[in-house]
Order: sequence, then structure tokens, then C-alpha cells
Amino acid sequence: MFLGRIARHLREQNWFALAAEFVIVVVGVFLGLQAANWNEERQERKDEAVILARLQDETATLLEAVREEREVLQTRVDLFASAKNVIFTSTEARSLTPPECSAVAGSHVYRRESDQLPILEELLSTGRFDRLKDEEIKVLLRRYILFRDRQRANHEERTNELFRLYSRHPETIRIALVPRGTDTDIDWGFMKYEDTRWVPQCNVERMRSNRQFLNELFDNMGRNGHVLLGYEEREELLIEIQQRLEEILGS
Repeated sequence: MFLGRIARHLREQNWFALAAEFVIVVVGVFLGLQAANWNEERQERKDEAVILARLQDETATLLEAVREEREVLQTRVDLFASAKNVIFTSTEARSLTPPECSAVAGSHVYRRESDQLPILEELLSTGRFDRLKDEEIKVLLRRYILFRDRQRANHEERTNELFRLYSRHPETIRIALVPRGTDTDIDWGFMKYEDTRWVPQCNVERMRSNRQFLNELFDNMGRNGHVLLGYEEREELLIEIQQRLEEILGS
């Protein structure tokens, strides 16, 4: 139909009508493209709002987990500090408390810190990271990605060649099966029984006289400070992200 009108205008040499037809077509195409662009932009803004809301929720959840893990690690560091004053000094020996002995026996255990923001992984895998229009939040998220990857590499290095002391030095740390006193007694390890429980028993005198044990315990314990610094930096960065999201979302 359109081509028929064009042909008729050409035969009749009606240049004004011909120009009008082209203008109508061009304007129609332009308006159609503009409407499509407006719709796409509207969908992107809706998607961005969902992304920001999920980022806010997941950042808050991760921040809570990081603080809980940091508190547990700080307790462990404090136990190491009190135990080292007994094991590494020449003052009169005393027995380690059960928590101190447990910390020494498990000094080889380093679990990787919580670091996942699922929506961030989703944005990276689907190529939607640039849906975020706020440059400041994008900079903060890029910083978090770099920090997270660096800390994961640090964890791999940190957990290489840790010493399982109760296996290497059974004369200093004995894993014993003892009667269970109350339901609140702590079970050491992953095996639990109704009437008995596993506990490490530490011989301070043998620890003090075993230079290899002392060096290996020092090696195990010495990595905690670096882990704590990582927790502090992660918490600060998550707080920055959270604060910027609150500013964007007005909450």
C-alpha cells in the first residue's frame, strides 16, 4: 500500500505528497525506536532497583556473619594469648584451661571467611553490572571484588602446611574419651556420644621442652593476626557499601 502510494506520487510528480510520505515514515520509525528505548530504559531502572534492594539485604546479612566470625576469632586469639604466656615462658608452669588446651590442639584449623554477595556474582556472570548507574557504588563493589579475591588467595596460602599438633606430638596433646558431665559440656571434634565426649589433654611440661612443637605452635598461631586484619578491612568495606546503598535508596 505504501509502495503503491509512492509509485502514484512519482507518476503524478507530486513531490510534496512524496516528501510528506517520507516524513511520516521517518517520524514513525523514530517514534517507534524512541518508544522502544524508553521501554528498555524503564525496564533497566526497574532491574536496577531490584539489584540495589538485594545488594542492601545481602550486604547486611554478610556484615552480620562477618561480625560473628570475627568475634569467634577474637576469642580464639585471646585464648592463644593466655596460653602462650604459659607455654613459651620460663615462669612456674600451670595447667592450661580446657578452652586454652582446645585452642592449642585446634590451632591448625582456619576456615575461609564468609565473603559471598550472591547478587554481585549474578551481575558479573550475566553482564548486568553496568545496570548500576551510581558510580560510587560501582567503585565500592569493584574494591570489594578485588579485596575478596585477594583474601581468598591469602587463605590458600595461609592454610598451606599448617601443623596438626595432636597428631605430630601425641606426647604433648592427648585426645581422650572422658565421661560426659552435663549436656553443656563441649564436644571436641565431630563425633558425639550420649555418655562420653572427646577432649584434648595438654601436657605443658612436655610442650615447653619440645622445641619443634613450640616452633610449629608459633607458626599455627601467628596467622591469626593477619586474619583479624582481614576481617577488620572486610567489615569497613561492607559498611561503606551499606552506607552508600542507604543514601541511594533513601533508607
